Amino acid sequence: MQIKDLLAPWFHYSGEEAFNNLTIDSRQISAGDVFVAIPGHQVDGRDFIQPAFAQGAVAAIVHTDESEQHGVHITTESGPIIYFSHLSGQLSALAFQRYPVEKSKMKIVGVTGTNGKTTVTQLIAQLVVSLGGKAGVMGTVGNGVWGQLTESENTTSDAITTLKQLHEFQLKGVELCAMEVSSHGLAQHRIDAVPFSSALMNNLTRDHLDYHGDMSNYAAAKRRLFQFPELEHRLLNLDDEVALNWHTEAEFADSVGFSIQPQVNASYQVKDVEYHNAGLTAKLVCPHGQGTISSPLLAEFNLSNLLAALAVLLEEGYPFEALLAQVSKLEPAKGRMECFDHQGVTVVVDYAHTPDALEQALHALTRHCQGKLWCVFGCGGDRDRGKRPQMAQTAECYAQQIVITNDNPRSEEPMSIIEDIVTGLTQPQIAHIEPDRQTAIKFALSHAQVGDIVMLAGKGHETYQEIQGIKHSYDERALVRALVGVPA
Repeated sequence: MQIKDLLAPWFHYSGEEAFNNLTIDSRQISAGDVFVAIPGHQVDGRDFIQPAFAQGAVAAIVHTDESEQHGVHITTESGPIIYFSHLSGQLSALAFQRYPVEKSKMKIVGVTGTNGKTTVTQLIAQLVVSLGGKAGVMGTVGNGVWGQLTESENTTSDAITTLKQLHEFQLKGVELCAMEVSSHGLAQHRIDAVPFSSALMNNLTRDHLDYHGDMSNYAAAKRRLFQFPELEHRLLNLDDEVALNWHTEAEFADSVGFSIQPQVNASYQVKDVEYHNAGLTAKLVCPHGQGTISSPLLAEFNLSNLLAALAVLLEEGYPFEALLAQVSKLEPAKGRMECFDHQGVTVVVDYAHTPDALEQALHALTRHCQGKLWCVFGCGGDRDRGKRPQMAQTAECYAQQIVITNDNPRSEEPMSIIEDIVTGLTQPQIAHIEPDRQTAIKFALSHAQVGDIVMLAGKGHETYQEIQGIKHSYDERALVRALVGVPA
């Protein structure tokens, strides 16, 4: 592709340079790429133009806040520098120009909400694949064609990476991509040009207030996904107050609701729900018919996640009977209510790292626990401090045994974080404090009795622990496998 064709929708550029890819990280430039220099939250890409040229960039497209500089370019010995007014907000559209995606060839489902995004997207992908299709996934635990995920740095990648990945999915014959859409990704316009077919809202509870400031701004960021003009389907969880309010507004009059609560009037509902040690069973009632679903997934919130996945696929036209027949084969997402047996003690690894997620997970486990419920958890450093005592209150409400440890302390002093957590306990003397996470887990497993459930909250699928800015190798799922004697 030539640079002039890339820029044609915005302004005329007369250069004849051809290029390969767009890149915003100068360290990842390959010969023939165009470096896109934008100001970031931690570093300014405009400071790395010359290093990008040294890496082999053929040109640099540079963000400017000055409207009169739009389209201006200068020629240097290294290559042309082209100025683009307010490029940060147009980056997704620029990426789409280089990496187009056609809705007629691939459906894109955007899943947002505080909790459940990973599980819903992975359930969607599993169901599509079980019906013989090819599915893509983009989110917290990785991006790629289902079964071949590679680790991702953010829930929602930067605008260029996102469109490039979707373009590659389309070339590989992926029929549907399920994408986690974070509030950061929405607020920072990373997915503005993505041609979503469906958008789904799971819930909105306290998280990321260190970035958004308050719940109103947080909700406004999520709402942007449902205002995309090309959306064909808007699905809202009517068991969530924010989503329910959106459902009643004229702007979202075409939205479709789903609910696991019998008193809620929704298009997609479940009835006669039974929870048991092997999972759950329920009757699905929706515009496409009625039928029984039997799933190995644990917990009420996973029933809601399952209903969300089924609802969006049914809205996208997948066959009702065939979908229901595949539900029993579904597996939990990595580190999401993942269970291991340890000599009669059930060990549950879960990513719950917000007060609401922790409450849902612990409450769900009370239905299955025959002995004492243990909760091993910590809180991340350099993040919302207000949720630390709330996490403690939640743990104390549901668990009989509490072990407080590290999560990702990042640049903060671990004991300072733990002290913030302890302030939320009414009986701090009952909590066992052990900053070293591996030692904390071994303590819980060595003291738990047959019939107890030990929940390890916060790390889930992660394969590192960040301490003083250094990411140390740490895979809680692998640790538990080793401790309970399960082969990797």
